[in-house]
Amino acid sequence: MAVETFLVRTMSDTVETDIQRVHVIANEILPRYNLPTLKFEQLRKIADGPFDLFLIPLIFAKEHERDRTLAFNETKRAEIRRHALEIARKHGYDVNPPEFIAGIEKSLQETKAAGLKNILMTTGGRRYKHEAMEKAGMGGYFEEIVDRDETYYAKEQGLYFLYRKHKPKHMRIVVLTGTATYIKAANNAHGCKVGDTYLEVIPIALSTEYSYNDEETLKAAQPKALIQSYDELLPKLKELAPLG
Repeated sequence: MAVETFLVRTMSDTVETDIQRVHVIANEILPRYNLPTLKFEQLRKIADGPFDLFLIPLIFAKEHERDRTLAFNETKRAEIRRHALEIARKHGYDVNPPEFIAGIEKSLQETKAAGLKNILMTTGGRRYKHEAMEKAGMGGYFEEIVDRDETYYAKEQGLYFLYRKHKPKHMRIVVLTGTATYIKAANNAHGCKVGDTYLEVIPIALSTEYSYNDEETLKAAQPKALIQSYDELLPKLKELAPLG
């Protein structure tokens, strides 16, 4: 019996400018707290999205030592987001439609033709980029968009949302991502059982110049495989989890 397979793609692996913008914004926020800026190589060791999740432990380090849930403190998050929005407006971010990573449309076409259900997942809101995707003709390739209304900023919750919604006997989710925390979330969610249903999650690291994290950080998160281009995806899936 064929296993229904969902391919979860993340926003930062679809829109090419995210990590560069995060670097600019982070490095304009940190001096406001008398903290040193981050080199790009440093950023790629800790980057995540939304970026307030990784900035809060840096900016409020002493408080974070006492309370490891501080990154989810809405007062702190609102403070960081306020700075971020001000800086983003100054630079004109989200004024023009986003650029898409080279090869993304071809990959979306190929994976859809292969029977995979493309899902876009983000712990941010829908807002501008999602609308721009639809205007650019990208939206039609995605079965659905799962954002913070469903994830509550926790990536595992986004995977569980899909599992609860579709409820097949055996659900397979392939997570294609350049963010280490998505890989960790995929490993955490793998093997979940509810009644007579089963969730299989396969994390595949996508290591490119646009990835949030560098290759070393991605490997440390323990993906099932690491690829460096979309062209490697379907052959790799054939090895790991044959379709049909």
